[in-house]
Amino acid sequence: MEHQEQAEERSADLALYALGVLETKEAQAITACLTADGTPSATELQVIERVVGLLGYSAPTTSPPPTLKVKLLDRIQAEVVAEARTRLVGSAMNVASLTWEPSEYLGVSFHWLRQDEVTGTITAFAKIAPGCLYAAHRHPGGEDCLVLRGGFRDRRGEYHAGDFVYYEPGSIHYDFQALEGEECIVFVVAHGGLELLPPGV
Repeated sequence: MEHQEQAEERSADLALYALGVLETKEAQAITACLTADGTPSATELQVIERVVGLLGYSAPTTSPPPTLKVKLLDRIQAEVVAEARTRLVGSAMNVASLTWEPSEYLGVSFHWLRQDEVTGTITAFAKIAPGCLYAAHRHPGGEDCLVLRGGFRDRRGEYHAGDFVYYEPGSIHYDFQALEGEECIVFVVAHGGLELLPPGV
């Protein structure tokens, strides 16, 4: 009878251990027992853990309150935004921290961020040395352009650090030239990519 009571008490302790509700000293004692050779407790614990794992399925299903769903979605969105953040724009102010890939055009180089293989959209930093030109090109899906440093001129006007300009889908960008003085650095999103045009167009 005493042996049966000890076995039942051990099973109860193992169940509490599996649930993680024991005090630290009690849990440590059971851990020490489980690591001892020749004890049946480890096998018994495995059975209890399987049972504990099934307890959640025995609870009745309930619909969470609408506010909980809103909070959960807000939290997920916040995590996604946090993961999507980048310090590259800040780094662009220190051009030495970026790796620039020279282009075939004198004084023009790029730091590529992303190119969508499906849409062709390009996201990049462009650096143009003072007075240098970039080839005429068409914007199939439009282009967002933010001047971070220096400035440039084209047939539309002249733009300086802090200026944002949008080129509509199908528009052609003629006579893109960096202003004299400081090198021009722009952040561009070319939707659908760029179509370079032959010289003289």
